[in-house]
Amino acid sequence: MGRQAAVVVAASGLVLAAGLPAQAAVSTDRQALEATALSAVTSTGAVSVSAQAPFELATLESVSSVSGAEYRAQLAAEEEAAAAAAAAQEQAAVQAQQAAAVQAEQVVAVQAQTYEAPAAPAAGQAAPAASTPTPAPAPAPVASGVGAGLVASAYAQIGVAQDCTAMVETALRSVGKSVGDLAPAQFFAFGTVVGSPEPGDLVITSGHVAIYVGNGQVISGGFDGMNTVLHPLSYLGGASFVRVS
Repeated sequence: MGRQAAVVVAASGLVLAAGLPAQAAVSTDRQALEATALSAVTSTGAVSVSAQAPFELATLESVSSVSGAEYRAQLAAEEEAAAAAAAAQEQAAVQAQQAAAVQAEQVVAVQAQTYEAPAAPAAGQAAPAASTPTPAPAPAPVASGVGAGLVASAYAQIGVAQDCTAMVETALRSVGKSVGDLAPAQFFAFGTVVGSPEPGDLVITSGHVAIYVGNGQVISGGFDGMNTVLHPLSYLGGASFVRVS
């Protein structure tokens, strides 16, 4: 029979292989072992060592040659570097926000400088007058005392909630006329029809009656459905004019 292979596993992790005779005494086996070159299997491959290597090889170093203290120091350094990087990133974000705020303030300042306030009037120059509503035109001179009384009564009733006939009836009573509850066409009985109106004349249509006050204006009750208002004569197309006697 041939030689048997013997494998010796050292405590250090080395695997030692040697050929042994199939049958031999202990002393013969020792002599054969001592005379045979051994092979040491390491992480880099198999290398040959002397026959005495199993009893003389030192224990292999551990996979990592870094001590515990050095490893902890390395971890602490890495953590410190990570914290420093995070702080730097946060500071950069704050600086970016501050820069944006400063830029926004500068834009507002430029806009404020660009805006020009309305120029004040020059010295000695009067400021423009505020816009005011155009007052109602003053009544034109009347032809008679009756017409003046009717115009005055019509102006006094502006804003009163009433219909057209009630307004004219009140005006006629103010100049001494006895008037009942009339329809618009019945007011023809209080005077003479004329071709062109004068202040104080009655303005009569088929369904409305008013008083002409001059300057192309009339006063009507119930014109907007309720109130007594001043409005242009042109609103009452086809009207007849009655001069109260």
